[in-house]
Amino acid sequence: MRITKPTERWFDVPDDEDNGKVLVREIPPGDRHDIMDKAFKQSIEYHTGEDGKMTPVMNQTTDRKLDREQTVLKSVLDWKNFYDIDDTTLPFNPENVLKAMREIDGFVEFVNECRMKLEKDISDEETVLEKNL
Repeated sequence: MRITKPTERWFDVPDDEDNGKVLVREIPPGDRHDIMDKAFKQSIEYHTGEDGKMTPVMNQTTDRKLDREQTVLKSVLDWKNFYDIDDTTLPFNPENVLKAMREIDGFVEFVNECRMKLEKDISDEETVLEKNL
């Protein structure tokens, strides 16, 4: 087995007057597990039923905000042509990614579309490689 560099690609922001671009990578397995560990919590409680038997009751909670933020933060590696409200360049950093998530309508959805497109492209490329071997 071999560790490989995650695939990353630049995506143009559609219909953007500033010609914004976002560098998106596939999320490595370890990062996916870290996100799940932080955002999803499970617990089991045992309750005694009327028949006196203990029955497990599974509880699961999801911190959707944390899941969404961590997924975008782990996916987006860079951007070009992003600007703040006062027309100054918005430097790429984790704080500004969170700002973009909160203040740019459709940013999260765009990043998710890029992630899905990248996953499909990777799968298609692997299929072509397998056929050519």
